[in-house]
Amino acid sequence: LCGLIAILSLAGPVWKKLPQPVFDNQLALVIALDLSHSMDANDISPSRLSRARFKVADILNQHKEGQVALLVYAGDAFTVTPLTDDMGTIISQLPALTTDIMPSQGNRVDLALKKAEVLFKGAGDILLISDEIDLPQIESQARQLHQHGYRISVLGIGTEHGAPVVLNDGSFLKNARGEIVIPVLDNLPMRQLAK
Repeated sequence: LCGLIAILSLAGPVWKKLPQPVFDNQLALVIALDLSHSMDANDISPSRLSRARFKVADILNQHKEGQVALLVYAGDAFTVTPLTDDMGTIISQLPALTTDIMPSQGNRVDLALKKAEVLFKGAGDILLISDEIDLPQIESQARQLHQHGYRISVLGIGTEHGAPVVLNDGSFLKNARGEIVIPVLDNLPMRQLAK
């Protein structure tokens, strides 16, 4: 009996309450904001980009669970903030997001989706905010993301009538033939991508 008590005391059993893991929502949201020149069109007041920044701020203010990341894209995609719980940090970055900060112009949604997938630690949602999507370019990529548990939502910014894009020098954005570009919102590819 004494030997058994000695062995138990040397083994050092401890009676204590183990902490219970609290439910942690690991769902993440990556917001991909289009910063191509077409977002400077003012068919929506004050401009498509300004309205998109307001929407992002609204989404962040209402987001209660999970982490959020923000990336921007045009001819390339860049991470503004990685996944974080600090919505204030992301909101503070919004005023600095203009089309002029992008080194190259374009509409490379495919690069934005690749960057979003890299940012995720698990399942999550991708919110594309844009006025144009080249669906054939990203359709297979979007299907693969969907099969891996990612959900893609699209927020279209603009009108079907469009408006010219005013550049910083006061001139209008023109194409290679010298014609004024009037970007319009094409809802159909966006709906198809969301499906």
